[in-house]
Amino acid sequence: MEIGHIIQGHANELLGLKDDMSRKRMAICVKCPLYKNILGGICNPKLWLNPDNGNVSMEKKDNYYKGCGCRLQAKTRVSGSFCPATKW
Repeated sequence: MEIGHIIQGHANELLGLKDDMSRKRMAICVKCPLYKNILGGICNPKLWLNPDNGNVSMEKKDNYYKGCGCRLQAKTRVSGSFCPATKW
């Protein structure tokens, strides 16, 4: 995620902006195996996910996407951001 998106996401979170978009995206995130419930939720950067079958790995594999490590309460509030596992 670009530094501009990180700043924008945290500003949006602080100001309570993009709540509807964030709620919809967070509903997807909390069901994902990459979700880690710390700091308001993060996308676990230590795991890899195959979005086609839901399998998780601790090492890189073909067709698996690595968790980005972002704080999701901020990331889900940026229109130009995306899920690394292509869920939103």
